Amino acid sequence: IQGVNQLLFLPVGSLCRVTTVGDLAVLEGRSVTIPCHYGPQYASYVKYWCHGSVKDLCTSLVRSDAPRGQAAPGEDKVAMFDDPVQQVFTVTMTELQKEDSGWYWCGVEVGGVWSADVTASLHINVIQGMSVVNSMVSGEEGTSVTVQCLYSQGYRYDWTSPL
Repeated sequence: IQGVNQLLFLPVGSLCRVTTVGDLAVLEGRSVTIPCHYGPQYASYVKYWCHGSVKDLCTSLVRSDAPRGQAAPGEDKVAMFDDPVQQVFTVTMTELQKEDSGWYWCGVEVGGVWSADVTASLHINVIQGMSVVNSMVSGEEGTSVTVQCLYSQGYRYDWTSPL
């Protein structure tokens, strides 16, 4: 009996890449959390989040090999959490401003001269506007209620009394 050689074909595309959400629109002043999914072979690799239209020239904002996912100096509005069991790292950006709009990259640092990092990109558009924290407000008759309205700096107006 002769031996039988078998080839096993795996959907390599799904295992050898990073995936994330599509384009996002976020209100100015708000926060956003972005999931970056990766294959099991990348569980122990360094993950990173960077900003820039070209991946090879983007500015690194946070890396998983920094102490507790701390952001780069001056980037304290960004935090990262890596969950190798679920094969996802999440990036949270807080207090977003219009200038934070642009292209961002989820990356896994593969390293080596002949192997490029595994990345996925998304575009974040920070928009000005108004929003209400809780759209449902309740209270008892005769008591006070508070409605918190968030708005962009461009809508700010200082009311002063003529007295």
